[in-house]
Amino acid sequence: MALPHKAEILSALKGLGLLLRGDGRALLYYDLSLDGFWRSFWLPLLMLVAYALLMRPDAVEQAYWGDDTTAFALVQVVKFAVAWAAYFALIAGLSRLYGLGQRFAVFVVLYNWAQGITTAATLPILAASTWGLLPAGTLGGWSTALLLAWLYIVVRIARLGLGAPLPLALAAAALDLMVSLLLHRLVDLLS
Repeated sequence: MALPHKAEILSALKGLGLLLRGDGRALLYYDLSLDGFWRSFWLPLLMLVAYALLMRPDAVEQAYWGDDTTAFALVQVVKFAVAWAAYFALIAGLSRLYGLGQRFAVFVVLYNWAQGITTAATLPILAASTWGLLPAGTLGGWSTALLLAWLYIVVRIARLGLGAPLPLALAAAALDLMVSLLLHRLVDLLS
């Protein structure tokens, strides 16, 4: 399984633009084959590692981790990866429950590409904030705006990828937020 190439990344970016408008042609811009399914994991994984390496602990985390930035970054990667896997497991069950299981792989491909692209969009802001090039509140404001945008994106992905009705798509977005918050909190309590 090879890494996605530049043309595939640009195609996914175009697909995300169509997805945001609710245009069903968005699916034409993604490789929905088995190889495409597995390649869809690479960009979010790479962006996740870059994100974790750029993150800096807040004051409470700093008191716990001290100067051990490697362990802090590793814990961040584990938090996101566990939340990612748990969310997919829940969506797989939910989609089967509602008779949409045959489209689960399409949902995963769309979700992974959207996650990789939105994380990539955050990296420059995170880096600039980490290096003191942006005011302190910039990253927090960006994160809030991105969270709202992400919930909208997940609704669109559930609608187009799973073929979910709007209430189920809204539940998929809410579930994404809840799983992320719960698992991040659980890992924080265990570390």
